[in-house]
Amino acid sequence: MRTQLIIFLFACMVPFLGNAKKTGIKEESSDSIARAERIQEIKDSLNLIMDKAKDGDAGAMNEVGTWYYEGKHVKQDYKEAYEWWKKASLKQNVRAIANLGLCYQLGRGVEKDSVNAIRLYGKSIKEGNKLLLKHRTELAEKNPFDAMLVGNCYETGIGTNKDYAKAAEFYSLAANKGSVDGMREAGICYLNSKNNEQALKYFEMGAAKGDVSCEFWAGKMLLGDMDVPADKNQGVVYVLKAAEAGMPAAENLMGELYATGNGVTKNLNQSAEWYRKAAYHGNDKGMWNYGNSLKNGDGVDRDYDMALFWMAEAYPMGYQRAFRNMIEDMAAEGNDSFLNYVKGMKLYMIDGNMKEATEMFKKVEKDGIEEGKIMQALVLASRRNEKPNAKKAAGSLQKLAVSNPEAAYYLATLYESGNGVDQNMEKAIELYQIAADMGYGKAQCYLADIFYEGRGTDKDLISAVNLYQKASESHQLTEKGATRLAECYENGLGGLPLDKKMAEELKNRKYQDNLGNLLKSTNI
Repeated sequence: MRTQLIIFLFACMVPFLGNAKKTGIKEESSDSIARAERIQEIKDSLNLIMDKAKDGDAGAMNEVGTWYYEGKHVKQDYKEAYEWWKKASLKQNVRAIANLGLCYQLGRGVEKDSVNAIRLYGKSIKEGNKLLLKHRTELAEKNPFDAMLVGNCYETGIGTNKDYAKAAEFYSLAANKGSVDGMREAGICYLNSKNNEQALKYFEMGAAKGDVSCEFWAGKMLLGDMDVPADKNQGVVYVLKAAEAGMPAAENLMGELYATGNGVTKNLNQSAEWYRKAAYHGNDKGMWNYGNSLKNGDGVDRDYDMALFWMAEAYPMGYQRAFRNMIEDMAAEGNDSFLNYVKGMKLYMIDGNMKEATEMFKKVEKDGIEEGKIMQALVLASRRNEKPNAKKAAGSLQKLAVSNPEAAYYLATLYESGNGVDQNMEKAIELYQIAADMGYGKAQCYLADIFYEGRGTDKDLISAVNLYQKASESHQLTEKGATRLAECYENGLGGLPLDKKMAEELKNRKYQDNLGNLLKSTNI
């Protein structure tokens, strides 16, 4: 428009330029026309790129994103740039993927997220953007972010050969400029490249900054057998800090330290409690160790029911051989009450052999283990039994229900169904509550179902949510319970705030019969 106005004004001035040469006027007019034509060509070219971008051409979409990012040809708009680059990245355009990483790195058009930025840069490099790695390597010495990116490429083998020592060098560049992430990653890569002295140096740097992982690793290294001078007192201090911060691996390690008296005074009660915390937080070693504490009664009341539960939770996480070896060792040593309990559970749950299951559980009871008597009652009350006697079973459970949550739970099921006793939902709920209050996850989840449905009592979503959450903490939330808890998070029910993310997490959890799978695979 500006060019057209200039041409118009120039044309109006011509009659007044009496001394001007005709040739000069013609040349000036020709230049203006040519300039206007070039501008039009550029406009046509830009329109063509925009049309191609709108039609889904990845290269064009990346180019349009660049316009918006730089404010070139259009008004600068980082959000619009992000959206165009996101579209192009979905079509695997490596430059757009890198540009998307830039948005996350600098927080332009999207919330700043260094982790996501490194992931996207790495993806771009992996898919062929070699110039990006070269360019970032040149910047690594001055820029901690680029040092972390290049370190990650060497650590994972993206765009280059995997090299832990080289990765550690780049991570240390970031660490020496104050990056706590760099301290942690440098320590890990130095450890993987067998340079334990340097690993400890960077772990202690990170620990001084309060990084939980660095505290854990520095502590573990100082406890001994890590090719660095041991300092058990300081090692325990580091590990305890990480454990108190809720790091599952550190919680389990504290359990092991108290179990063996390594760096601390041996204390089986403390050991079992740290194992429990680690187990609740999903640590596989913690689950296995807590199961063994419950099996042996080490620092906690002996409980075969929960011992087998936690062993079954650890089983699919790499403890198949450990469980098999434990069973084989028990069998080789002769009669063992836990071995008999496992045999009885397999006969009851998998084989459906009520008679032989009862014989196994009698042996367990003879060794003074309450689960033996409880399981005999369950077999006796079962309709799969050839000669069921639920009344006798209820009487047996009644004596244990006051102090044993498992017995209270199963007695409640008899009152609810009217099996062996007069049907009494009020009494059933009372017993479920007793078991739930003693921390029995099965009872917590089942009682939550009752409150959720309003079955035999007033509907109470707040109580249901509270019980579902407690059952979830101990890994005993059922699939039905998870679905219902997810619904409460999704709709803000039961006193919960709206939390779509938590709702999705609960819906996406995978549920499997770990106990059944363990028993099926047990060759006894």
